[in-house]
Amino acid sequence: MVREHEGAVDAVELASQIGVHVTTVRFHLDALCDDGAITRTRMNRPGAGRPRTGYLAIEERVDYQTLADVLAMELGQTVQTRARRAQHAGHEWATRMAASRSAGTGDGGHTPEADADDALDHAAARTTDAFARMGFGPELVSAPGPPTPPSTDSGGPAGERERIIRLHACPVRDLARSHPEVVCGVHRGLLQGLLDTSATEGNRKPHRPALSAHLEPFVEPELCVARLVAG
Repeated sequence: MVREHEGAVDAVELASQIGVHVTTVRFHLDALCDDGAITRTRMNRPGAGRPRTGYLAIEERVDYQTLADVLAMELGQTVQTRARRAQHAGHEWATRMAASRSAGTGDGGHTPEADADDALDHAAARTTDAFARMGFGPELVSAPGPPTPPSTDSGGPAGERERIIRLHACPVRDLARSHPEVVCGVHRGLLQGLLDTSATEGNRKPHRPALSAHLEPFVEPELCVARLVAG
């Protein structure tokens, strides 16, 4: 039933639909989360109040359970080498995702060139959609606040135009903690690759200024932050 909903659905709504106590529904939802079939996300309430816990079906399950250990051993002898190669693999993954999407939609026509903010918004929306399909529970911050000091990962000057994607439900967080140079490296490469393919889709000229992606893993125990920057 979770898969039948276009967006997130909470336990209360599911319980009312099937006539089962909400505690029973939550038990089964937790089991499905543990199995990797669905993922938790936040559902903001209208007005004030704490966000509800929602559930989304994972359309493209990411199975790193054995792969991450193998990559950690095979990608190189040093952390730096493994991180560099993992990012390259993530970038190649994004390129193949874009090619598959283009083949499926026939999206190969000319797209008018946009200004930097339009390009950044377009890329942020596409990146958020891709990470949602993989079960990361992304939240695109649609109205960024005032310019902030640069993050350690970005190293850029303050005041750059950026969009922020909060990743609430990394499906491989345990492996990311044990092999951050591999798992987070792949995700960094994937982020940058999604921006690069967004910039050139539809025979569009590369954007100026360029778009860059930066990942801040585990800013909270269950939260990573992706920053998409134009500049």
